[in-house]
Amino acid sequence: MRMIGSSHFQNNTQGFIRKFLSSLLYVVGRFFLLFSHRLGNLIRLVILQLNL
Repeated sequence: MRMIGSSHFQNNTQGFIRKFLSSLLYVVGRFFLLFSHRLGNLIRLVILQLNL
């Protein structure tokens, strides 16, 4: 009885972690898509500064 409960809890935890990771990846992806252009310009500027 106890093992069934623990396995059920483990499945719930894995599902929660999977949902959390997928949502986190989605948010990071959206953030990257929004700021990739500005980030690219910033990185290019930093590289130019370092080359000088």
